This record gives sequence, C-alpha cells and structure tokens, in this order.
Amino acid sequence: MKIRSSECFFDAISKDLVWRKKELSSIRSRINLAKKRQLQDFEIRAGILLLYAHWEGFTKFSTECYLNFVKYKKLKYNELSTNLLALSLKSYIHEFETNYQHKLHVDFLNFIENDLDDRAKWNIENAIDTRSNLNSEVLENILSVIGIPMNDFELKFNLLDEQLLKNRNSIAHGNYLLIDRIEYLNIHKEIFTLMNVLSNELMNLVTLEKYKKSA
Repeated sequence: MKIRSSECFFDAISKDLVWRKKELSSIRSRINLAKKRQLQDFEIRAGILLLYAHWEGFTKFSTECYLNFVKYKKLKYNELSTNLLALSLKSYIHEFETNYQHKLHVDFLNFIENDLDDRAKWNIENAIDTRSNLNSEVLENILSVIGIPMNDFELKFNLLDEQLLKNRNSIAHGNYLLIDRIEYLNIHKEIFTLMNVLSNELMNLVTLEKYKKSA
C-alpha cells in the first residue's frame, strides 16, 4: 500500500473503520433481537470473536498505514521523531547488541555520527506485530512505536486483557463461555470508543506532523 498524502491516509483509515463498525453494529443488533437465551448466548460468543478480530485488525491496519504515510514523506533520520528514529535504527541496534565483532560496533557509531543526514528506511512489515494476541503489553509497545500517548488506553487495559482477550481466547479454544447481554454491550461500547480514540490520535499525528523531530 502506498499512502503518499494526508488525504489518502485519512481516507484509508476512515473507510477501514466504517466497514468494521458496520459489521459490529450488525452483531450488536442480532444480540439485542435474539429472544431465546440459547440463541442470544450464541450471538454473544460470536460477537466477542468478531469484536476482538476488528480491534486487532484496525489497530494493525491503521498503524501500518501511518508508517506507510511517513515512509513516503522521504524524511532523513535526523528529521524523524525519537520513536520513529528508534524504529528506523532497530536492525542496526539489534546487530550492535548481538554481534561481538568490534568492527560492526565501530560501523554503527560511524553511522550515528556521519549518516543521520541520509534518507530514513525501515521495514514496515515487521514494525507492527500484534502477535495475534493483542493484550495491553503488546498494545503498549505498538503505541510506543507510533508515538501515541498511553493515557486513554491505560484506563482500559484491564478491559482489554480480562474481558475481551481472555474471553476471546476461551471461546477460540472451544470453551463454553457465558457472558450476559449487558456485559457484552459494555465491552462492545468500550472497544468502539478505543477504535475511535486510536483513529483520532493517528489523524492528529499526521495533522500536527508529530512524525517529525521537535524543533
């Protein structure tokens, strides 16, 4: 995917969020309309699986879109915000830490001293890893990579870990999980909110050019 302008970025994540919300709204309606308890329980379990899938899917898609957008800004290393500079130097740092050869250490330090004026590069494919298990720790790492404040998300870490992810994993492993309608609707509402928060935070990063080094 090539996202070369802020308009393309806004359009991409807005469209992705819209179709996900439509599906989630549909399952919410089915839960509310189900009269028999057995059918409602079935719809709720399906809803938890779908809710998690869209939360993880939107997190990965939107943050990768952001990195794609920044990539096509063609910024130099010394023009990047600290979090993105760390991302772009990740492979160098890893080699520095794991290779005992002194020459490589010298080469890395020479790069830091002399080559930060080069165009920045990074591997987007490996930058965002949800590990198919988007718990609060994994989310915190992704937000750190992107440069999004943790404040609004930290308040929901328990909900993400204990109510969404734990229940999703239990259902995915074939366990019969019973969540009542009120509990599901609360989880649903909170995930909707977090998806909106993530979308807004990413748009703010682009609008305010937070991907650039502070003056």
